[in-house]
Amino acid sequence: MRTDRVIRKASAFAVTAVVLGGAVLGSAGSAAAATHADGILESGELGLYYNSGQGGCVFDVYVYDNDFTDNRFKDPSSINCPGEGQTTNDNTASYRNRWSGTYYVWTDVFREGIRGSIPGGYVGNATDNYKNKISSSADKI
Repeated sequence: MRTDRVIRKASAFAVTAVVLGGAVLGSAGSAAAATHADGILESGELGLYYNSGQGGCVFDVYVYDNDFTDNRFKDPSSINCPGEGQTTNDNTASYRNRWSGTYYVWTDVFREGIRGSIPGGYVGNATDNYKNKISSSADKI
C-alpha cells in the first residue's frame, strides 16, 4: 500500500512539473518574439535603416510584415536619429540581416511588386530597384 501512495505522489509531482515548465517556456517564447519593432536590431531580425550605410533610425522585423505603411522608424535611446517617427514604407535606404536565413522584400504591400532577397548576415545599401521602395517582407516564401 505504501509503495502505491509514493508512486501516485511522484506521478502527481511529475505532471505538475511538466505543466508548470510548459507554462514558463510558453510565456518566455512569446516575450522573446514580442521584442521586434522596438528599434533595437536583435539576432534573428531584419533591420531596415532610414539612411544609407545603416545610418539613421532602424525598423526591426521579426519573421515577416505584410504592410510597412503602419510602421515607423524608432530610436530606443534618448538621442533622436534621422528618420525617427517616419513611416518605414518606401523609406528604406539600407538594411542588415541578423538571421542566418534569407529575408525577402517587396516593393509593394502584401508581397507584391518586385521581390528581392537579403541573404543571412548580409549588410548593405539598397540598390536602385529597392531604395526607398520597400513595402513588405517575409523570412520564408
